[in-house]
Amino acid sequence: MSDLVRVETLLPGMTRLVLNRPERRNALSIALVTQLCDTIERLASDAAQRVIVLGAEGPVFCSGLDLKEAADDALVERSAVCIERLFRTLRETPLVSIAAARGGAYAGGGGLLAACDMAIATNDFQIGFPEARRGLLPALIFAVVQSRVSEGDLRELFLVGDPVDANRALQMGLLQRVVSGDQLELEATRIGRSILAGGPETIRKTKRLINAAFDALQSDHDDAARSSHLDARRSAEAIEGMAAFREKRRPWWDQGEA
Repeated sequence: MSDLVRVETLLPGMTRLVLNRPERRNALSIALVTQLCDTIERLASDAAQRVIVLGAEGPVFCSGLDLKEAADDALVERSAVCIERLFRTLRETPLVSIAAARGGAYAGGGGLLAACDMAIATNDFQIGFPEARRGLLPALIFAVVQSRVSEGDLRELFLVGDPVDANRALQMGLLQRVVSGDQLELEATRIGRSILAGGPETIRKTKRLINAAFDALQSDHDDAARSSHLDARRSAEAIEGMAAFREKRRPWWDQGEA
């Protein structure tokens, strides 16, 4: 398997993971997600590892689900299971995760950012959830985004679908910091150092305490979310929406002016 996730040591106990698929804007393919989850689980098995910083190669943090795989009926269920595993891995790992994002995070990429324990981004960053425009449901990412934003903001993000800028994302709670481009890695490392200053077991227990208070990734929700997600991905609107996206045209239901 190629290095779809690059691993870099920042400090003792702090590791940077870099999504390394810039030619596809770091789209979440089965291979990339599998490698990322395997890497996080491997790091978590080392008691000396405590913090991961999740970054990305290229101008876009993550464009979301790999739509080529999403359009392949033979891969639909496997892809959905991989995305579920990714969000659960970030939630359940004892490692504290910090997303450090540039450019943009869209759809599942926004879910990836929201699944991290905290997120910082550059001031030119955008985040958006255009699933409805592709005929898809945000079922798998709903729980991780819901835990961060208000009901009104959730409706804006998923029903309107327009991307929001970094300052609006900060206001919503999707981001904890907005910094200039040259400060992103420095700020992520600074936050990581502050986490490392806490007692290792205390930090692990604190993360579990927070998860228990805001846990939306329960097994019954997972089953319903997966079913809704798969139904939507096989629907006529999803087939049309993804085809329109690939062909750079409007789907049949979008008759608005340019």
